[in-house]
Amino acid sequence: MTKRNYYAILGLRERASLKEIKKRFRQLALQYHPDRNPSDPISEEHFKLVAEAYHVLSDAKKRQVYDQKGYDGLREQGYRGFERTEDVLRTFATEFFDFLGIAGLRPQAHPSRGADLCYQLEVSPEEATQGGVKQISVSAMETCGSCGGNGVISTSDLQTCHWCKGSGRYTESSAIFTAIGTCPKCEGKGKVRMHPCPSCNGQGRLEVTKDLLVNIPAGVENNSRLKISSQGDSGEDGQAGDLFLLIQVK
Repeated sequence: MTKRNYYAILGLRERASLKEIKKRFRQLALQYHPDRNPSDPISEEHFKLVAEAYHVLSDAKKRQVYDQKGYDGLREQGYRGFERTEDVLRTFATEFFDFLGIAGLRPQAHPSRGADLCYQLEVSPEEATQGGVKQISVSAMETCGSCGGNGVISTSDLQTCHWCKGSGRYTESSAIFTAIGTCPKCEGKGKVRMHPCPSCNGQGRLEVTKDLLVNIPAGVENNSRLKISSQGDSGEDGQAGDLFLLIQVK
């Protein structure tokens, strides 16, 4: 989908309250959850779209941008949605635990790589033909410099998670799902933050705006994509994602 009507995806009116949005998300998340629809790629795509709609409409800032400028307004700010089901399960671990009674995450064998970003870049026909250099501003998540990504004032403020006893893992079953995944309380780290870093509110990362100079190759075509390595979101424990430029020739 090149355009997304988040209200239609959730089956809600545009003036829906946050309570209505949360209730509808929970209903549809249960309906399309991958564990309830194994080997069904269509249900999985619905699951990601429902999560994306909730991600935008439950956030006051994102919802305001969407209501004023639509999906294109979010794209201009670098919003990317969810490309992988694992990203949904990681982002909404707490929500899934609250209304499913189980952990929402699946096991991860490697550190989490930062998410890729997409930026729509408009160029003139002359720039597309001749090439050139353009400056862009991109919002991305970067490791907090105050805490070094730990999310606490000092490393001594990290204590063993009592929920998983430091294992970072959680196993639970319900009438529908069986989950063996990352502990939703400590997010798989085995530690909990007793005194969160005030700079990043314990997240370990901050949203920053980066000014970048990008090279536009001569002869670039409309709707082509350019990849800028390691300029996406910083990973919580791993490497940064990439930035993809979607070229739009005026």
